[in-house]
Amino acid sequence: MMKSKVKLLIRFIGCFVLCFLVIYLIVFVGGWKFFESGDPILIELGVAFIFSIFFFAFNEVIISQNTKIKELEKRVKVLENSV
Repeated sequence: MMKSKVKLLIRFIGCFVLCFLVIYLIVFVGGWKFFESGDPILIELGVAFIFSIFFFAFNEVIISQNTKIKELEKRVKVLENSV
């Protein structure tokens, strides 16, 4: 039970750090101009862009992990059948 909570906390911290880094990089390269303008449309576009990068990266990681798991399951079945 405790291990699952620790894993959940580690995943949350990883997601938080990833989102923070993406936001920091975007602001560092000039994204702060979106938020300083005061135009609600530009602010919404900036936030949408930041979160879309975050969720895209998260989705790609999940897809790659699922692919690896399926390949390992196939290898285990082949090994079980050969014994």
